[in-house]
Amino acid sequence: MQPTVRRCLLVVLASLTLALLVADLAGWSVADGVRRAGGFVLGPVQRALAGVPRDDLAAVESENVRLRAVAAEQQHRLDELDRLDELLGSSATTGRTLVPARVVATDLSALGVRSVTIDVGSRDGIRTDSTVVAADGLVGRVVAVSPWTSDVQVLGGAGSVVAVRVGPAGTLGTVSAPAAGDAEPRPRGSLRLAGIAPSTPVVGDVVRTLGSVDETPYAAGIVVGTVTAVDPDRGQLTRSATVRPAVDPDAIDVVAVLVPTARSTPRPAAPAARTTAGGGR
Repeated sequence: MQPTVRRCLLVVLASLTLALLVADLAGWSVADGVRRAGGFVLGPVQRALAGVPRDDLAAVESENVRLRAVAAEQQHRLDELDRLDELLGSSATTGRTLVPARVVATDLSALGVRSVTIDVGSRDGIRTDSTVVAADGLVGRVVAVSPWTSDVQVLGGAGSVVAVRVGPAGTLGTVSAPAAGDAEPRPRGSLRLAGIAPSTPVVGDVVRTLGSVDETPYAAGIVVGTVTAVDPDRGQLTRSATVRPAVDPDAIDVVAVLVPTARSTPRPAAPAARTTAGGGR
């Protein structure tokens, strides 16, 4: 076989392989048609290449491997863009100033403190005690910042306590990691809700952040999780409960750091109520 003809056949083979990869990744309905056409065309090509030297076949195989790696990388980037679009359209970020980021490392200390490292830092305007969210809700808070990266303490780690509002009534409480001496067993990865005011949470209640001064370390109204079980009544004024986190700590990927917004003008004073000379209204 002439070298020029051989090269042309190799190009055809590589091109058809790439077309099949793209069609499969995109889920096109024409993928089967492309595959059938490829079989029709590749049959003669494969027969023609039967006498191709091993070096040329190795080159084709190497190119196929490279093309598959490129296609996989492109798919990964498309998946990240989808997650970023979902994050930017979520209630956790609507109307807020934020810095998108990606998790580049994760760690779980011997004391049970889970943290992740994200690829933004002080050069991106990140500060400690900033709220970190994912599309589904609260991730945690920034605890350390370097020029290019930041460390985030993930919700549910030892020593992490978040003030929250529970259910439609917004009853006050706190969410933390289950304590070692907790009387009630809780599933792995769950959180413990403790009420502050006398109340009884209900299964299905949504738990949201209460919020902090100047939105640090936690902005208000971010979904923390959902009540999945209520502890038995043992005569206590407040009932504890189990909360399933809105964000799976084992699957944190694309996140956003909320930029704290301090109040720029003082809150206007409310006028005092008028009273009559006798003290009545």
